[in-house]
Amino acid sequence: MEKNIVSDFSKKQLENFFFNSGVDININSFIFAIVLAALLAFLIKLTYVKISKSLNDKEHFSETFVPLAIIITLVITVVKFSLALSLGLVGALSIVRFRAAIKEPEELVYLFFVIGVGLASGANQFLIAITATFVTIFILFIRKFYYDKINKNNYTDLSTNILQIQFTGKKQSSDETLVKIKKSVNYLNLKSFSSDKDLRIFNFWFDIDKKNLNTFLKDIEKITSENDSVNIQIFSRSGIYE
Repeated sequence: MEKNIVSDFSKKQLENFFFNSGVDININSFIFAIVLAALLAFLIKLTYVKISKSLNDKEHFSETFVPLAIIITLVITVVKFSLALSLGLVGALSIVRFRAAIKEPEELVYLFFVIGVGLASGANQFLIAITATFVTIFILFIRKFYYDKINKNNYTDLSTNILQIQFTGKKQSSDETLVKIKKSVNYLNLKSFSSDKDLRIFNFWFDIDKKNLNTFLKDIEKITSENDSVNIQIFSRSGIYE
């Protein structure tokens, strides 16, 4: 008889635990977690934009950091009170297929950084979230300072701007165009060159002072407008206007 009572009691406990468990969330703690996650994610965004070497649009990519941290905090806050909700979350995520193209490992590192902040905030590990964020950011800045110091005389490592010049036609000379461009830039180092039957493509590393930027752009516009056989494109890793 006693065994049956214990068994029935255990079954009821398990049923309540899995199916009837209520989510009792402290509103003040939840709001603090959301705000903290948003602030730390915004700090990570500023760090990423400032020191990242990614070739993609850093501003556009980092716009997801704050909402991602808030969503992770929300999810962890809810599921940590219920095993049933946790299992449901696993089932839901198993049918979701993420197709975001992460082209550079650095982007993946920062995404995990933001996710970690969201996880810590949602689990109410506020001190860990704050400490880990500031320590990681400090290490990233030290790393950047160290590599910048080592490579200060190495244009290949420092260059973030690429100038591509395409010449079409056999008779089109590149000397005159390159002379005009060199007047506005600090240096123009050849990165790659390809030649086809009627097409030659030059890719240069280059750097330019901000005061010469408008003159540089006007010179490029003048060159391309005067000669239809010349096409010029500029690619900037960090943003040439920064």
